[in-house]
Amino acid sequence: MSVSCRQKGLVLSVDDYVPAVYSAFYNRKEQGIVADYVIVMGYDEHFAGGDAGSVASISYVENGITGTLKEVPKEKLINSVPFYTRVWTEKDGKTTSKAYGMTAAKKWVDENNVELTWQDKVGQYYGEIENENGVRRSGWKRQSPGTEKDLVNQCDLAGIACWKLGFETRRISGRLWMK
Repeated sequence: MSVSCRQKGLVLSVDDYVPAVYSAFYNRKEQGIVADYVIVMGYDEHFAGGDAGSVASISYVENGITGTLKEVPKEKLINSVPFYTRVWTEKDGKTTSKAYGMTAAKKWVDENNVELTWQDKVGQYYGEIENENGVRRSGWKRQSPGTEKDLVNQCDLAGIACWKLGFETRRISGRLWMK
């Protein structure tokens, strides 16, 4: 496929989960040779159906980048940042979640008067509320993708991608950045 793409002047990129046991079979080294870019999806650390937590703590993102750099040259590596978060609901011993774009997450925080506190370890704000029926809702809120941008610059990567358009704020859409 890479040969056909080059012949037609098309750019070929491959999106991969961060290096982990479940993605160990990816041949990132070969992808780094044949693809123009390899995009590490620096999100889905915690996902629907899994345990509650941030979708992209800073250590998760950093480990994804450094792990991928072991097999892919930095000039071909792009880090993808999430323009969403999850609000987790714990009720009757069950945990569920719903994805919220950046604007919707801010609205949820404002409408529910959620007090956010900064968590250095995660690199994000965290807040939770509990109603009179014992239903607890919690979420991790990004200030902006600036921390990931700093990592991309520190590691001298090829650039930044995002997931997904339409989930960003107006402020970010006005200044989507390239390296």
